[in-house]
Parts: sequence; C-alpha cells; structure tokens
Amino acid sequence: MSDTLLNTNQQLWQAKLLEQGLEQLGQAMLIVSCRGEVVFSSKAAEAILAADRGLGLQQGKLVADLPADNQRLQQALESATKELLVTGNVFNLYVHRNDYIRPISLTISKMVKSEAERRQGHHVLVLIKDLNLNQEFWADRLREEYRLSPREMQCVSLLSEGRDLKDVAELMTIGIETVRQYIKNIYKKMGVHKQHELVSLALEYRRNR
Repeated sequence: MSDTLLNTNQQLWQAKLLEQGLEQLGQAMLIVSCRGEVVFSSKAAEAILAADRGLGLQQGKLVADLPADNQRLQQALESATKELLVTGNVFNLYVHRNDYIRPISLTISKMVKSEAERRQGHHVLVLIKDLNLNQEFWADRLREEYRLSPREMQCVSLLSEGRDLKDVAELMTIGIETVRQYIKNIYKKMGVHKQHELVSLALEYRRNR
C-alpha cells in the first residue's frame, strides 16, 4: 500500500473521530480535496446537502445556491487549497437559504499535507453549522424587541455580517434605494442614527444569543 493511500486512510479515520465529536456540538463536516471534490461528508452534512438549505453538490463539488455566496465559497476553498490563507489558515463565511434570516455558518481551513503530497495543494476541512437549528437564535429576540418586519430583520442580519449595500440589495433581490429606506426605518425602530451603531447593537444580540 502506497504512503499516499495510507495517509489518505489515516485522514479519513481521523475525520470519523472528529465527526463524532462535532455531532455532539450540532455541527457537520465535509472534506474537500485539492481538486475541489467532496471526498468525505458526515451524516449531518449529508442531511444538510439533501435538504436544499443553501448548499448542494454539483459534479461532486460543494456549491452555494446564491451567486454572491457561491463566489465567496469558491474563493475560500481555492485559497485554502493553494495555501493563500494566512491569518490562522481559517476562513469564515455565511451561506443563505431562501429566507436568508438564519444562514448556514461555514468555517473553512486547510488540512496540512506533508511536503511530498503538496504538489496538488491541500485538502480542505469545512465545518458547517445550521443556525436555523438554534431555537434561541439572536434574530428572533432582536426582531421581537424592536418590532422589526421580516424584511427589516433580513437587512439587519446581512449588515451585521459585514455586507455592503450592494450585497444586501443582491441577496434581498431589491434595489439599493429600497435597502436605504429599510435602513432608515430600522434606525427609527432601534433608536440609532448610523449604520455602525445598528451593526454594533445587532452584534450584541449575536454574542449573547
């Protein structure tokens, strides 16, 4: 048996152990090869992919439903594979579903290979957390506290993820001027006057969920 095959089998065995621990934390896991193909998925990950929750597989590759999210996802996977990640070798992003309010959280990191195996790049570990499964999710409390409409809450959620107005408009399928009007309404309801104040308040609810 070749060293490469032994290393691959060892990685998959380690992935199985990790899977058991992650399931206890309500997280799912995928391993993406240096060629961009999903080579391992936990049972929880398979359930998420099968449920059409913003993520799916196309020709064996992980993709997000929304173009903006998919662009970020592919860039993150490529960066991890080609060692372009430099800050802790970890990339975090959100993938949205049809309602957008409760996204899927992805944590992407490279799986370091030995020098002899690096010609094709690194495998990538993708941890998935479906925030919809958290019944105490911060958006429910924030929306109820300030009597925000579902669309206003959607806007707040996207802004709190660091999205700019163009991204928010694209993800909500509305014009930028409509986004600005939503923001004005939100300011009034939440008692803030600037976007950074709005985001700071929303992040407080995220941290204390």
